[in-house]
Amino acid sequence: MNTGEIIKYFRLARNMTQEQLAQDAEISFSTLRKYEANERNPKYEQLSKIADALGISVHLFMDFDIQSVSDLFSILFKMEGQADLEIATSKDLADLSEDALFLHFKNGYINHILGNYHASVESIQDMDAQYREKALSEIQNRLLDDNSSIHTDSPALSADSGKPALSLSSADQTWFELSSDCSDEEKEQMIKAAAFIKSCLRHSDK
Repeated sequence: MNTGEIIKYFRLARNMTQEQLAQDAEISFSTLRKYEANERNPKYEQLSKIADALGISVHLFMDFDIQSVSDLFSILFKMEGQADLEIATSKDLADLSEDALFLHFKNGYINHILGNYHASVESIQDMDAQYREKALSEIQNRLLDDNSSIHTDSPALSADSGKPALSLSSADQTWFELSSDCSDEEKEQMIKAAAFIKSCLRHSDK
């Protein structure tokens, strides 16, 4: 995806209109519209503001074009050096086996989250294909919202660590079902309608 497509993808994933994102990122609506249409390329400063407004890392706009073994291992070696990644094999095996290779991090929190991610992906396998792809994107977006440092002590793990922390709520699943066959324009209208209803509900509570 190009930069404009990435902005649009995460904006829709956050159920935000172009007007809302432009306001939160402190850029003009017309400028954001040109970014999404790929008519203009935002500078780093604008990308940083947009990333902050979307709650994602600005590094997500960087394209990792992995085409070769060299491309892949250059990333793995960086993760090994900077994120304490370990490429290991089962200690029960005397010989190195391709089937027994696995990736492991010294940071227990990362391993915990990876385990939850795997369990959550398994939990949506029985969903219809049209919903499963959207559900997977939502699960991945929740991981992208986690800005915990990989170089500090791990956050305290939940006592209910066996339960997938990334599983979808019934409301999320309903949204996927309702919006699965909608165009981007229809989704924009749905988001605006939801924002209006939210405003009315909160106003009625006062």
